Amino acid sequence: MATVDHRLPGAPDRTDLRTFDRAGLHAWLAEQLGVDEGLSLRVFKHLWQDGRDDPHSFLRVRRDVREHLARVAGASRLQAETVLDSADGTRKFLWRLHDGHAIESVLIPDEDRLTLCMSTQVGCAMGCTFCLTGDLGLIRHLTAAEIALQPMQVQATLPPGTRITNLVLMGMGEPLHNLENLVPALSVCLDDHALNFSHRRITVSTVGLVPKMAELAAALPVNLAVSLNSTTEEQRRQVMPITRRHSMAELLDACRAFPLPSGKRITFEYVMFRGFNDSLDDAARLLQLLRGIPSKVNLIPYNENPDRPLLQRPTDAEVKAFQHVLVSQGMSTSIRTTRGIDISAACGQLGKARQQLALAR
Repeated sequence: MATVDHRLPGAPDRTDLRTFDRAGLHAWLAEQLGVDEGLSLRVFKHLWQDGRDDPHSFLRVRRDVREHLARVAGASRLQAETVLDSADGTRKFLWRLHDGHAIESVLIPDEDRLTLCMSTQVGCAMGCTFCLTGDLGLIRHLTAAEIALQPMQVQATLPPGTRITNLVLMGMGEPLHNLENLVPALSVCLDDHALNFSHRRITVSTVGLVPKMAELAAALPVNLAVSLNSTTEEQRRQVMPITRRHSMAELLDACRAFPLPSGKRITFEYVMFRGFNDSLDDAARLLQLLRGIPSKVNLIPYNENPDRPLLQRPTDAEVKAFQHVLVSQGMSTSIRTTRGIDISAACGQLGKARQQLALAR
């Protein structure tokens, strides 16, 4: 795994304290100042539970430690550029980064949950034909801090007593392409001394970076979602270029080998395009493909947009008929409700930051 970049944005000669997980922060502080775990834990809590940025403000931390940290380190924070509100209650947060680039996070309310869809990269290298984020190409990876700050800063905007319940890594970027920063970021999200999310409430989505799937399983006990979107190799090559590197058969073999704790399943995301992958034959093939894998299927009717005029959304009746084939054979299957489409916050629509700024004004 590549080395994590710990430089403070805008001040590369200083260290960003929020790029460390708890163990990493203790190791760094022990090397710098010889501090014990109790003191490093207090610093960690100040960063993530109290949201303190200035080392001078850290309580019950020795003066020499505070002064040293103020000289050589700092704590980064995302700049909130704008927030867009959908008629259905979805909120999209546009964050401006230190280098002028922008990323987006989407907060999705539901009856029994409040889900934050998080980004892991500026742009994306995967080039899936239906996803607007891929039009940007990969501009850069987000740091561990830029990933973990999204739930911390969104949570700070919520009314007292309201809490984000679920995190999904399904926003801008391919999470496993940035695994070196994803692991410490999600370690912070899972840590009960930091953001304190349950591993059952965090889901990482991938287009199918097969070698990285095993690395994720070894590093973190989170849920896995695989963006499948096709039932034949040729189909998948047309919409997901990653298939040329890792075949669908190779991907499904990796899913069968993926270590799943008791009660957990892999979610297979299936974006449906009218006349392409939405036939009843496709549904039957999908059942065969997933045989032997503890799985559930999330059907996602394609969200139409003018940048993709040749791709069309299937009718509700076509989606229901597809679902019926799966459910009748015992496959747990849900249909994702389109949310936030009026603010371009729906699946596949993230990344048009300039357009969103124009809307906000």
